[in-house]
Amino acid sequence: MIEEVLKNLVYLIYPKNICAYTEKEKYFSCEEYKRLNKIISDFEIGNGKIFRKDILKEFEEDYTLKAFQDLSLLDGGDRCMTFNITIIENGELYTISLFMSVIIPYYVVKVQKNIIELWFSKERIAELEEENMETRKLKELVFEIETIIENKFLYNKFPDNFIDFVISDISFEDSMFGHFTLYNAFFNNVTIRAKNEN
Repeated sequence: MIEEVLKNLVYLIYPKNICAYTEKEKYFSCEEYKRLNKIISDFEIGNGKIFRKDILKEFEEDYTLKAFQDLSLLDGGDRCMTFNITIIENGELYTISLFMSVIIPYYVVKVQKNIIELWFSKERIAELEEENMETRKLKELVFEIETIIENKFLYNKFPDNFIDFVISDISFEDSMFGHFTLYNAFFNNVTIRAKNEN
């Protein structure tokens, strides 16, 4: 049921069977594309910046999560607000990303393991771990983020089984036909897996 509702919403804001590469003029002039741009710009011009500050404010009291950064790229075509925090756990560097759609009240949290040696020397890693007062593990931090987003902002977690769901007759920016997913429709152009590796 929700799958059909989301697909129908996608067809309201993305042109069906028009290629973003080969039919650019037609694509950019269609009503669906104009509607999508209006939703994003209305959010950003309206209360979008205030809303993003309110989200960050909810994490200010948390020892670790207060370091969340707003990396939203709404003016770059993203359909979501983006917040990131980088943490070290067991000598490994992780980025926790929170994506909150501006089209629908859904969010996605992604945990990505980074190559820590690219950022810090072994000595610095040891120092950072020693300075780290955080006792919660990644899963606990993710749960804390999800709880705040759901309870304070009434957003729902985007279902994992829809993240990779391909909408074959939609093309957008760098996503060709057959590669555009429900996640892409409501969040951004990044390809993510349905399950985190944490």
